[in-house]
Amino acid sequence: MRTRAAEWRPGWYELDQPIEEGLSAEFAFFSPEQAEEPNGVLLFYNTLWNRAKAVSARGVIAKISHPVLGALISVDTRGLDYTFVLKDGRRLVVNAEEKPGTISELIGGNWATSDEQVPDWTLAVEFADLGPLLPAPRRLNR
Repeated sequence: MRTRAAEWRPGWYELDQPIEEGLSAEFAFFSPEQAEEPNGVLLFYNTLWNRAKAVSARGVIAKISHPVLGALISVDTRGLDYTFVLKDGRRLVVNAEEKPGTISELIGGNWATSDEQVPDWTLAVEFADLGPLLPAPRRLNR
């Protein structure tokens, strides 16, 4: 196992993998060579991309961060809204269907549209351990 950084870029519409600090699981990616990314970053797979180019590896997420939101604990991608849980205690509910990226947050006990502006939802994910990248098409058929 080895440490490695990756990027999580949402496709919205319940297409993305949930992530959580401390989560030990098998994750699907596109390797830098397969994704043809100029910066050589490992990208989390989402179903908008070609599953034949996907790889998977078992790993443990050590850290999740965003340049605007800061440190995150988790991103729950189930349903029509994604829930981003930040280390500062805030929960942001982000629309993932009709108006992807629109944020709501709990303000004074009520959910309201947030003034927070996030032009790019790409998250930096650091793995404490990440095994070898292996072909993953069969796993992605689920």
